[in-house]
Parts: sequence; structure tokens; C-alpha cells
Amino acid sequence: MKIDAVSYPGSNPITHDYLQPAHPIHSFFSYHPMNAESFVQRAKWVDGRKEQYSRARLVEVLRSYHQPELDHPAIQRNLERLSEPDSLVVIGGQQAGLLTGPLYTLYKAVTIIQLAEREQERLNRPVIPVFWIAGEDHDRNEVDHVWIQTSEGVPVKHRFSSGDEKKRPVSSLYIKKEEMERWLDELGRILPDREYKKEWAERLKKWTNEPVTWSRFFARVMHHLFADRGLLMIDSAYPELRRMEAPFFKHLIKINDSIHSRVMETAEELKKLGYPVAVDLKKNQAHLFVQVEDERLSLVRDQGLWRSRDGRESFSDDELLSLAEQEPERLSNNVITRPLMQEYLFPTLAFVGGPGEISYWALLKQAFEEAGFRMPVVYPRLRMTLIDRTAYKRMQEFGLTWSDLFTRFGEKKEEWLADRQPFHLDDLFLPVKEQIIASYQPLIRLLSEEIGMDLYEMGQKNQQKILEQVDYFYNYTKRSIENKYRTELRHWEEISNTCLPLDKLQERVYNLVNYWNEYGLSWLSRLLETPLLTGNEEFEHRCIIL
Repeated sequence: MKIDAVSYPGSNPITHDYLQPAHPIHSFFSYHPMNAESFVQRAKWVDGRKEQYSRARLVEVLRSYHQPELDHPAIQRNLERLSEPDSLVVIGGQQAGLLTGPLYTLYKAVTIIQLAEREQERLNRPVIPVFWIAGEDHDRNEVDHVWIQTSEGVPVKHRFSSGDEKKRPVSSLYIKKEEMERWLDELGRILPDREYKKEWAERLKKWTNEPVTWSRFFARVMHHLFADRGLLMIDSAYPELRRMEAPFFKHLIKINDSIHSRVMETAEELKKLGYPVAVDLKKNQAHLFVQVEDERLSLVRDQGLWRSRDGRESFSDDELLSLAEQEPERLSNNVITRPLMQEYLFPTLAFVGGPGEISYWALLKQAFEEAGFRMPVVYPRLRMTLIDRTAYKRMQEFGLTWSDLFTRFGEKKEEWLADRQPFHLDDLFLPVKEQIIASYQPLIRLLSEEIGMDLYEMGQKNQQKILEQVDYFYNYTKRSIENKYRTELRHWEEISNTCLPLDKLQERVYNLVNYWNEYGLSWLSRLLETPLLTGNEEFEHRCIIL
């Protein structure tokens, strides 16, 4: 396995500027992620509120969550270390995507683990990696499928349908053994026959051999991948965790107006600087959800009441505070309040996020302060692309650099094809079209003036049909040239399907099973063993040749 570090800042404007050594966007954050002193200062701040963390209770909840099948000696060691009074955590999270969802979920876990290990050595104190599973999330369309490559290398979406269309949190959605077995068998038929097909199929079927919730299935896969590195996990909808969150839910209810005002003010500041706002903010938004009859409904503030957005439920302040006290498992957070809840629960050194998350965290500095906190170090997750030896060989044959691949792949392909044409088609066909128009327009005007205006419209339509025929001949000629280089163009497509499926970064599309089937899991183990946080990763994208 070879790893190339490529300079590629990406397309997210906030993240791009955030990773600059010095930029005004840093005023929206508390620490610079690439400054070693940031971690020292953050650790001191956490120490200053040491008594406010319920470490013993938190460890008790985490230990309970990992029982029985998510246990591991490395997990137990980190639980013991988390109970120490000077412990810190590096935390990040993700929705419970099917079979872990897109590859960036794995890269986020790798970043969390490596950052925790690096800072533990630097700070000489326990730093524990934690993965927060958004089991409260109800947007099934984002997590109910995987993208893989067929035997022909073509991207295809394989969706698992539960048949339940309610807005139920995925932590309460059970997977039926028979349905999952059938879905996995279909997945196996789509993927090419390789050495590791039996391995992943047997393991995944084993983990759903009895009724299991969607988010617990996700946790089992993640546990298999990262347990030996001591990655702790927690489902945000875990009832024991919800009970621990009850006091802070009450606090969020009391300061809700202030939180919302600070976020809206920050959004306006970002707009003035020309940045897009990453969250769809509404005037009366409460940034909390309530569960009603198995459905998760967002709350809004309306005439002194808290109402579900669909109008089915309403609460006074006292009623919602009582709900938070007595049934906290019915409440949950959105993207604005979830980071605050994490800060309440965990002695957080750093949060690991992707480009989208960094964009919405830019809204939260004042919200953290309003809640009595300070935003932790916000660290960008590693960005990677996996490429097989064949596709890499194709790149070399075409003289493509990594920069070409990520920034102008389509342009390079067109240049390559144009170089193989005996003449430039546009130079041949454009003058013909101009001559037709130059000859036809005077004819149309003359006939319409001398004979009748109805000939003007007919003449324009006739000219358009002639031009369309010229375009048809142009496209036919272009296809004929492409057919001559069909094999080479298929090689271009192989590169695209491998590295830029659907014209997106690979990490945002393909699922782990695509590579488990082909290579097993040793590549992921080697990735974990390779120090990737070198301090120079501001704009680096790792290209991994398998």
C-alpha cells in the first residue's frame, strides 16, 4: 500500500479558509486546529471545570452501552482511563449509515483515534477516542443504502427498504433477519466474486442473526473495525444517556431563545463575509425534537408555546421542563444543540468533523458561550481516495497527476480526445452553421416581405431544422471518433468510476463493503498503523494505492 499526500483544498469555502494559517474566519472558532498550543490551552480550560463533569456516571453509562457484544479489553482499558480525573476525549460522530455508510465515516474514526493517540503523547495524560452515533436521527433516506461497484466497475445504489415510512429514530427501528439476509444476498450478486466475499457476508449475517436495531447494527460493524484501538462508542438515543442528559435539556429549554438569537446573529455575520450558511435556520426554530407516538418531530416556538412543526403537540414551558425531567428519552437535539450536549457530557479536547460539520460549527461559538462553555478544538477529518493498481496504471498512461484528477479531470479527458482528432470539429462545423444563417436570414426576410408574414415563422423553423441536422452530423462524427478510441475512453471511465463516482469524491459515495470484498480489511489496519496526522494536512488529500 502506497500513500501519496496531495494538495487539494476542496470546495467548501469555510473549511478552505479555516485551514489557512491566519484568516478572519478563525474569529468564529476558539482554537486553531493546526497549532499545538491550542490543545494545551484547551486542556487547561477543561481542567478549570473538572468538577462539572460526571466522569463516573459517564463511564457507567458507556460500560453499560458496550455490553455484551461491544466489549473488548481495549474498550475496558479506555473506560478505566476515562474515569481518571485528568482524562480528555477526542470525539466525532455520524449517522448510523448502512454497513457504516460512505467511506468518510471510517476516515472520521481513523482521525479520532490517531488524534487521541497523538495528543495523549503530547500532553502526557489520558486522551480517549469516542464515536458518537446519531441514533436519534430519523432521516432514513440518508442511511438506508450503499453505493458499490458492479463487476463492470459501474457505480450502483443498493437500497434496503424497511417498509416503515414513519419518522422513527433509527435507534428504535429493528432490522428483520430474513430481510437483511435477502438484501445481503442481493448485494453479493452485484459485487464481483472475490476472495473475501464469503467473509463479509457471513459476518454481516451473524450480526443480524437476531433482531437488532439499525444503530446497534452500525455499532457492531464499527466495533469489528476499531475495537482493538479502544474506540468507545455511544448511541445518542441510548436511554441511560438520555437520563444523564436531563439536566442539560432543562438548561437548553431555559436558554433556548438566547441560543437561537446567538446562532442567527452569527449566521448574519457569515453572510456579510460572503459565506453560505450551512444550516436552514428559521425564525421560530427551537433546535430540539420531541418523540410522539414513535415519530420524531421538530419543535418550534409559537406564541409562548412549544409546538411540534406539524401542529400535533404543544407544550408550555413548565410542561416541556417536566418532560425533560421525567421522560428525557423523548427529547433529542438537532445539529445546533447536539454539540452543546456533547460538551456537557464529555471532557472534550477536540471535535473531529468533515467539511460540512465545520461549516455549521462556525455558527456555534456564541452558542457555546451562552451555554457556559467554550468551543473545543475543531479538527478536520482526514480526506482520502482509494485507488486500485489498474486504475492507477491508467492514470499514468494518460499522464494524469492527482491534481488533474481532482480539479480538471473532464477537461483533461477532452484535451486528450481533441489531440487525437485529425482536425478540430468546431472549426469545421461552426462556419457551416454561420453560412447557413447568413444565407437564410436575407431569404426569409425577402420572402416574408414580398409574399406574406406567415413565411417568416415558417422560414425560421426551417432554418432551425437545418441547423439541427448539422448538429446531428457533428455529434455523429464525434461519436465515430470516440468509437475509434473506445478502449481508451473506457479506461478514462474506469478512472472516473473508481475515484470520482457520480462526479463526487469517492469518500462521499462508496461503502466499505466495496473494498472489503476486494481486499479484505488489512488495508484499513495498515491505515490505522500509519501516522497520518503529520501537522501538514491543512490541504492534504491522501491518495491510497492499494
